[in-house]
Amino acid sequence: MQRYRRPTQFIYAFLVILTVWLITPVLAGSGNPEAARQAWPMIEQGVLLIDVRTTQEFEQDHIEGAINIPWQDTGKLMSAIGMNTTRPVVVYCRSGNRSGKSKAALEAQGYTNIFDATGLEALKATKP
Repeated sequence: MQRYRRPTQFIYAFLVILTVWLITPVLAGSGNPEAARQAWPMIEQGVLLIDVRTTQEFEQDHIEGAINIPWQDTGKLMSAIGMNTTRPVVVYCRSGNRSGKSKAALEAQGYTNIFDATGLEALKATKP
């Protein structure tokens, strides 16, 4: 009985590590549900909604009413928002990484009312 104990413990440990390794990217990639929940009233009021993912990602799925401008194109983001630096804008991406970078870049240009809704999946999961 003792000689089977170690292989069984190894198998259980391996399964736990494998499960954590497989689940972590899924959980990390969805965005922040609380930020997404806070974004919905703004989106429903018709705020400018910008999806900062790639064109290919946008074509696969996006929030209705969003426009697509990749996160690294700050000039196009600024053109879409216009000269009003206090205009309310909601940005999102897949996980919140690119939308956070977009928000920071726009704030560096003087825009003061940019809301980072984080990830698409979080937005879809919290839609009222």
